[in-house]
Amino acid sequence: MAQNPKYQKLIHFILAIGMTLFSSNCWTNPLTHPPLECLMKLNNFLCPDNDLLKKYSPGIYLLFLPESRATISNLTNHSIVETGFVVGTAPTDVSFVNVGFDDAQPSRIPVINGSWRAPLPTKAVTNSFWTYGSLHTIYVHIPFEKSNTILVRKGINKDTDGDGYPDLIASANVGAGSQGYGYVFSTNPITKTLNSTPITSLTDGITQTFFGSRITSGDFNGDGFADVFIGAQAFTPGTNYLGKSYLFLSRGQSGIPSQNLNSGGAADAILDGISGTGRFGTNIIGADINGDGYDDGIFASPWNDEVFIFYSQGTAAINSQNTNTANVVYKPGVNDNFGSYAQAGDINGDGYIDLLVSAATYSSSLGRMYIYISNQGILPEAPQQMLVAPTPGCAIGVGCQFGASFVLDYFNSDRCIDLAVGGPTFNSNQGIVFVYHSTCDATNPFQNAPVSTLIGPPNLSCNGSNCFFGGSLASGDTNGDGLSDLLIGATGASSGIGDVYLVLNDPITGFPNMNLSAGGSPNSLFAGLNTGGNFSQGLKFQDTNADGLQDIVVSEPITTNRVYTFHSIRGGVPANQNLNGGGVTSQTLIPPAGNSFGNTIALWKQTVENYFTIVLNRTKKILKLG
Repeated sequence: MAQNPKYQKLIHFILAIGMTLFSSNCWTNPLTHPPLECLMKLNNFLCPDNDLLKKYSPGIYLLFLPESRATISNLTNHSIVETGFVVGTAPTDVSFVNVGFDDAQPSRIPVINGSWRAPLPTKAVTNSFWTYGSLHTIYVHIPFEKSNTILVRKGINKDTDGDGYPDLIASANVGAGSQGYGYVFSTNPITKTLNSTPITSLTDGITQTFFGSRITSGDFNGDGFADVFIGAQAFTPGTNYLGKSYLFLSRGQSGIPSQNLNSGGAADAILDGISGTGRFGTNIIGADINGDGYDDGIFASPWNDEVFIFYSQGTAAINSQNTNTANVVYKPGVNDNFGSYAQAGDINGDGYIDLLVSAATYSSSLGRMYIYISNQGILPEAPQQMLVAPTPGCAIGVGCQFGASFVLDYFNSDRCIDLAVGGPTFNSNQGIVFVYHSTCDATNPFQNAPVSTLIGPPNLSCNGSNCFFGGSLASGDTNGDGLSDLLIGATGASSGIGDVYLVLNDPITGFPNMNLSAGGSPNSLFAGLNTGGNFSQGLKFQDTNADGLQDIVVSEPITTNRVYTFHSIRGGVPANQNLNGGGVTSQTLIPPAGNSFGNTIALWKQTVENYFTIVLNRTKKILKLG
């Protein structure tokens, strides 16, 4: 039954008085913030723990408020934030909405044609920033209405045009004889799909350089828009394979302009390798290593066992230079393929980003991880911990190439990032994956014994008995429960077609121990289209249909030359899909030019087969066989 207009006016009058009475203390404007944080027992300027009246009284006035007409369009509860902006809608008769983050005062954001757009905390825009992996609340509110509030976690920025939706960033490069490309595909929030034509095309315009051997994103100048780094590991004068890496900055809402470096195009910065056969640009990631709010460039290469870190210079991003002037250099002088891969995250929960580097051929391919824990933004000269592959899982003398792939993510409810490591050559290339929970310790955060072990399919079911289970890994929240799940790739599974296994993370028991060769099964299974297509070479979680939930992205670069998406389901799992047997994708992307599309997808690494090529060529170099 509709309320009497007189009573509605009285209620509004009482609420206005309440706002005035509280304007001199922490309740400056109680209508701009909901009680969600109070109920979550998060201390903020509206919910001081030492005042129960203030802590629980929001529920009183909320009884009288109408439901919110302001929405958040690009993010939902438990979303991973991979953009620098939050966007939403409001009625056209509303001129502004209040948008706020955590316990900070809200900002008044104009509503234009029923839409609004607000910058998230970003160093060069708001002079504040969120640390990768940190948890935050976002709320939007129209005066005299309830607020819309969500809890989110900070991820890596992949939104090059600032529309609030992450872009799919992938490269296409089959080898030295082909011209390489990097592509950016934006999301269409109306059709809820990725646009089939890329908004950005990048190439060096020549062959023999392996341009696109690695592609990654990050906000290197702190403006809220994602930028792109692309490696060309075989670039060289002569045959030294020194390698180069190119930085392409976003121009704001127009995104990153397309460039052909061989016909008048230019990169915003060029980084040069100077170590002979070092193949600088083999692995690249973006992360804020020194804690200044700007992403830095981290470059790992197993060819010469080296890692270089270049700090951002703020709004100027990273300047053109060579590896002689890198801010941090790790070159331990070992021959264990140090730099097989690198990744960054807050292992001990102190708010600063730590660094993990793998060495997959250590001790006859047993493999190990080098763990560098930050001291308030400064990485140590030597690792605090060496995590070695567990035995007998990876037998000494045989090994499993522990660390050929790995991911860092939050697998349990504490504040410290956890670890999943692939050992794709376990048991004659059957493959294995180990999951570790961080103890948050400052020197030894990972116990030697994993909390979960997952073993691949039987060798006889794979291509030449080579499954390579764990050769690719990705983590993300597929069902919206706030816990990260695992995607595990096996390019040789199903007689060489290739499989991807989705394994859910249980909020109570975590990841299960799973043995696919002894009756175990994943929560969802995806199989490729063609034999030998390297289905699962590129593997990641990312929102591709503008619903705030991370979807599954898989590439099949060889012969098929495609990238597939499979939409996730809140509270459930996507159905099994066998593309070789009539299965369907949510979307299939094909590049306008170039081959081996999806050989890398931003924030992932080369597949284990490519990694074997590195090891083989390196061995030839050492033995002077070629």
